[in-house]
Amino acid sequence: MQEVHSHYNFGPLTLCLSVNYMDRFLSSFDLPHDKSWMQQLMSVACLSLAVKMEETVAPLPVDLQVCDEYYAFEPRNIKRMELVVMETLKWRMHSVTPFSFLCYFLDKFNEGKPPSYMLVSRCAELIVATVKDYRFLSFRPSEIAAAVVLWVLAENQVISFSSALAASEIPVNKEMIAGCYALLVKKRGNFSASLSAPLSPIGVLDVPCFSFRNDDTTPGSSPSNNNSSSNDQASTPASKRRRLSASPI
Repeated sequence: MQEVHSHYNFGPLTLCLSVNYMDRFLSSFDLPHDKSWMQQLMSVACLSLAVKMEETVAPLPVDLQVCDEYYAFEPRNIKRMELVVMETLKWRMHSVTPFSFLCYFLDKFNEGKPPSYMLVSRCAELIVATVKDYRFLSFRPSEIAAAVVLWVLAENQVISFSSALAASEIPVNKEMIAGCYALLVKKRGNFSASLSAPLSPIGVLDVPCFSFRNDDTTPGSSPSNNNSSSNDQASTPASKRRRLSASPI
């Protein structure tokens, strides 16, 4: 997912949604252990659904298979898996993520001041980084958002974490926020090494859903993306790509 996300330069909310769909799906649906291809198909389907929910222009589901995958699925099989995922999730696709609370906590802890470009970008980077660590699954999205905002503000010496959290009146468990903050601090070195260039926010902060990109390129709309996809497909050995023409589900 992360490689495809980077390849098409999708926004960070797209990655959060795709991981959210996958986690919720796996908690309710048992994948057959003897069918390893189903996990890859599920990942493609979850990412495809997230792209359709968040991105302005979405590439075709089959074009999301741009990395060196072992299997290559036909569009009809991806669509069938999308239906299985949506039915399992009871069609609840507007998931709550840390981005859902980012505006609220930025306003709350920043004393109502308009957040800067770098501040929002840094928060987006950290939220995406938490998706890659299973230990953050023990925290609610609101707790992650609060901890991330507090850490970024403290990192820029705007506030003191302890005093800001103690003085705040927020309907969130402060002990859990402190625990999430401690985990962020513990992983400070890993985050600093793994985070890429700052993400660029598109739109204004009072919009419910955030859309961030590294540039203004629309995924799937430029010839370079199509050429890159074709080159990736062509460079993959034929023996490693198995087309599943029969219905897998």
